[in-house]
Amino acid sequence: MQKKSKIKISLFSGGTGNERFVNLLKNIPGVELDIIINGYDDGKSTGAIRKFIPGILGPSDYRKNLSHLINLKSSDGKIFQDLLNYRFPSKTNSSEFISFLKLEKSNKIVQKLNLYNLTFEKFIALKEYLIIFLKYYIKKKKLKITDISLGNILISSLFLKNNRDFNKSLKEIHFFLNLKHNVHNVTNGENLYLVAILENGEIILDEEKLVNTKQKHRIENIFLLKKKLVKKDLELLNKKDKKFILKYLNKINIYPNLNPTVAESLLNSDIIIYGPGTQYSSLFPSYLTKNIREKIVKSKAKKFLVTNIFLDNDIVNENVESIIEKFNLFFNKNKKNKINNNKLIDYYLINKFDKDDKNLLKKNNYLGFHKKKNFTLLDWEKGKGLHYPNWLAKKIFSLSKKNLIIKSFPRSVISIIIPCLNERRTINKVLKEIQNLKINNFNLVIEVVVVDGGSNDGTVNIINKFKDFKFYSLKNAGKGEAIKYGIEKSKGDVIALFPSDNEYNVNDIEKVITPIMLNQSKVVYGSRMIKSILEDQLSKIYKNNTVTLLLSKYGGKLINLFILAFYNKSISDPFTSIKAFDAKLLKSLQLYRKGFDLDFEIFVKLYKKKCFFLEVPVHFNPRTPKQGKKITALDGIKCLFYLIFSKFF
Repeated sequence: MQKKSKIKISLFSGGTGNERFVNLLKNIPGVELDIIINGYDDGKSTGAIRKFIPGILGPSDYRKNLSHLINLKSSDGKIFQDLLNYRFPSKTNSSEFISFLKLEKSNKIVQKLNLYNLTFEKFIALKEYLIIFLKYYIKKKKLKITDISLGNILISSLFLKNNRDFNKSLKEIHFFLNLKHNVHNVTNGENLYLVAILENGEIILDEEKLVNTKQKHRIENIFLLKKKLVKKDLELLNKKDKKFILKYLNKINIYPNLNPTVAESLLNSDIIIYGPGTQYSSLFPSYLTKNIREKIVKSKAKKFLVTNIFLDNDIVNENVESIIEKFNLFFNKNKKNKINNNKLIDYYLINKFDKDDKNLLKKNNYLGFHKKKNFTLLDWEKGKGLHYPNWLAKKIFSLSKKNLIIKSFPRSVISIIIPCLNERRTINKVLKEIQNLKINNFNLVIEVVVVDGGSNDGTVNIINKFKDFKFYSLKNAGKGEAIKYGIEKSKGDVIALFPSDNEYNVNDIEKVITPIMLNQSKVVYGSRMIKSILEDQLSKIYKNNTVTLLLSKYGGKLINLFILAFYNKSISDPFTSIKAFDAKLLKSLQLYRKGFDLDFEIFVKLYKKKCFFLEVPVHFNPRTPKQGKKITALDGIKCLFYLIFSKFF
């Protein structure tokens, strides 16, 4: 028998959650990767495409995964990736859109994406695809073009070209992008719509609302429908009790047919991985596909369930046990003979394993968890595992007994920007701690950028001792100016802001950068308010200074009320000095403020870009004005003024 030259991996996935994991796997010699996803995405821009072209599946998750698989070392790689991910700005009009679809050389978007630098063969193919979409667009003219990605337009063009066969369109775009690995639609191409019902009987109509829901009630069940429910349907159903709604949805629920290519992939795989990814929107719906469980059971692959019990909004109030129960529920839904998870899963990799979870599993002797070899705990609280790709891949290959050489994930650079002004008493301690900072879970290069605003107390002399740090000295510069200059000079993929006043814990830098490294958020704020100890600390420190005490205790809360009123967003700690950003995102902002109000300029401009803000708890050791505290009530007033001005002017 001839030995297999490659290790075939089938990965059940979704949109952005697996980016770093996929980027690692695709570069491992000897790995053949098949990403399996569904097309039930019905978000704003994707929903607009599905309404515009009847019968098409949601292209967004396919686009994201195709983008991950592009070989950036190829001559066209960077252009392909930029093409797939580009979104038309809000000011784009119909004539500009048509000009782009014609690939006119004078078009600004064509120039920006360097499309004329594509190889001749690829340029001609792209022109052919876009003309197809152009003809359809001119005929229909009912598409909101702003915020729609070019990748979705490209997939839509191929859908029209291939007689509305979605799976054929995916095959063609693979060829166009020169991909070595594959993104497969789990089904045979049926156009279905995802619907969920909450424990309280509320119906969630589309994936966008399902993923972003913040309510207290968890999801009880999901369904795939041939037709999307409309307002009239909801009005009728809302008059009925939950029992009736469940019966009705079960009656019209559709179980789609399995894509033969996926069936073959599963049967021939050496490793099958479920996730990590959003459960109810990305993973669970795929399990409703006909005959998929039979193919998995028949496969000789080692099977891994990687839970993602951390930041996903669609698993509110879920725990490890309930997620595994739902896994079993959806694989066995509408099946007479139930299949135990032991036939579908060989190993459980759990990223958050609370005491309650452990006790429940022990008590119920649940699904083979008593066999130690079956599960590995990735304790998020202790910083182990974290789903960073090297660790996860090594664990999976080790348990699969596949001796592959895993090269380190491409090194990322994190830039830590430290603005300072007359901090002689604290700067040495802060810089020493940052010098000794170790972030073990990612292959990182740490770049430290210190920007002094014109110190005259000896601060500069101390900074000059740290030869490995980048140091810039400005004259009479405010905090905002120093930060902007630091952003300009930084080279990192992630930018973290950290103060020089020793009020914050250096080790918390890892807390704010981790969600960005894991593609869970592009903006992370370190909040002092999540834990309730701050107010007690402030009361003790500022007991002799009533004005400062009131400012510190309630100033942030007052500002937050204005943020909530004006921007419909709540930030528990708007004045925090430790935060992290995706570097490309932060550098795309045109920043002008020079003082403490720069923080609020950043917030407003990110808000207008519809960015998701994640807050994580951080430690805080406040100091008094005598000890060097610089922010004042006047700074708070300036920030408030900026928020009001930005909203109305």
